[in-house]
Amino acid sequence: MRVNERIEELKQKISSQKTVLGEIILAFSISPQGDHTDQYVREQLKDLCSKQNIKISSLGKGLSTGTELEYSDNDTLKNALKNRQ
Repeated sequence: MRVNERIEELKQKISSQKTVLGEIILAFSISPQGDHTDQYVREQLKDLCSKQNIKISSLGKGLSTGTELEYSDNDTLKNALKNRQ
């Protein structure tokens, strides 16, 4: 599936929520590619989230560079969520 199709799918999911969303937390790998993806998704969701007053944040940098999320322990993920930006 192409990236733009996935973004449109995400926008539809956000728009169709029956409950009010307060925040969307992005979680990508800590790498140049992950940073680029984070910026791209933020840009694509900016207008929709602004209209619905939804905050967009990312996990804090508590995860080591190069660490994949599936190998992170609960405390590391908890701290990354606590320190999100």
